[in-house]
Amino acid sequence: MAKPVPVLLLLARVAIAGRSPLRWPLVLGLALSAVGDVLIQRPGGFLAGLGAFLLAHLAYTTGFWRARPVLLAARALPFLLFAGVMGYWIAPGTGGMELPVGIYILAISGMMWRASVLAGAPGYAASVGRLALGGALLFAASDSLIAIHRFVAPQPWANVPIMLLYWLGQAGIAAAAVVAGREARSAA
Repeated sequence: MAKPVPVLLLLARVAIAGRSPLRWPLVLGLALSAVGDVLIQRPGGFLAGLGAFLLAHLAYTTGFWRARPVLLAARALPFLLFAGVMGYWIAPGTGGMELPVGIYILAISGMMWRASVLAGAPGYAASVGRLALGGALLFAASDSLIAIHRFVAPQPWANVPIMLLYWLGQAGIAAAAVVAGREARSAA
């Protein structure tokens, strides 16, 4: 039950951050991640946990979109490539879960894309975007290790890097909201 504690602490910090388009979507994403942390650890809870994390990625994506609502479709290409490679690599081992896992891969790829768009914003938003993108990439690295461990070949060493990458990723995403709130306060 201790697994969601760091994410809940990040949630509390983001909730008191200054006003920004990132704050409430990221609070929601962190709350859903904490739910996913609990569900995914339960016997038979993988799909429920995956669903909670999928909703968390959609919340993060919403926040990143609200912070910089420009398309920049070309920035999606590396993340679509990531989705295709991961899907192709792990699909044979998903044991009938191809659809939910595929949807999840697309959601996290979309979240990384929107963070990359935010990273290219002018002014203070560029530093916010770098934090968001760094967090998104670390989160995806953690999830990639989970997918390899679960669907390709178990890696006995993977648990520690999975958790470190996950918590660092969540911290980067949360820091983006905190910095955005701080900047919004100083601009007011």
